[in-house]
Amino acid sequence: MQNFKEDLEAQLKELDSLIKKSNANLSKLKHIPVRKIAISKSNGNDQYYWVDKDSGKRVYAKSGELDKLKETAQQGYEKALSKKLSYLRRCLYDFLKKYDVSEIDNVYDEMSKARQKLITPIVDTEEILVKKWKTVSYESLGFMDDSNFCSNNGVRVRSKSELIIANMLEQYGVPYHYEYPILLKRLGTVHPDFTCLNVRKKKEIIWEHFGMMDNIAYANKNVSKIHAYNQNGFLLGKNMIMTFETSQQAISSNIIRNMIEEFLI
Repeated sequence: MQNFKEDLEAQLKELDSLIKKSNANLSKLKHIPVRKIAISKSNGNDQYYWVDKDSGKRVYAKSGELDKLKETAQQGYEKALSKKLSYLRRCLYDFLKKYDVSEIDNVYDEMSKARQKLITPIVDTEEILVKKWKTVSYESLGFMDDSNFCSNNGVRVRSKSELIIANMLEQYGVPYHYEYPILLKRLGTVHPDFTCLNVRKKKEIIWEHFGMMDNIAYANKNVSKIHAYNQNGFLLGKNMIMTFETSQQAISSNIIRNMIEEFLI
């Protein structure tokens, strides 16, 4: 089960930002008298009226009072918005204090090993998920040359840059498949360099490394491939990572490390 806590925490920060902005807007409008506006239609045109809060009497708003109408309407909007934002923030904050999706795994994990043998958990625990994920069998592209780039865990890859990526994935304990086949509509089967598993989020992310972007034919071919990924729902930063290099600009370990820490752990 995917953990949405980070997304919810980001939503909470966004609400805080909106509340701050709305309060600032209200502060700018504090000099505006608190009044009500009534609206009606006349011959298809909007008619605005000032409404006395005590008697309810309506007075037609003149065309020269449009700026005052806007300020008063904005004031009412900001007050209603501030109230709603504060309510939503309070609800989300209270929910986050209790929200911990890992408790689902804990029900199984806290049982004895003997009892676990008798049970099939409703959701795979991290340990079971990783074990199943790693044991999936598939056919990669194979190797037609004598390239001898092997990761620390013995995974053979095609280039020095891919070797750096593979070793760093292994260093961080990120499970991955090398050149795992994916079927894309309008393009057919492709083999992204790495299909990675974010264990904490229980989410797959593909990683394509484009290593010859100063080669026009290579670049054109892979731009089309990137478009196909996008059309099939693989979006950069969501479920896809892309890195690039040229003959003059090699990829750095810092970039690889940043990608892993941001998206895969």
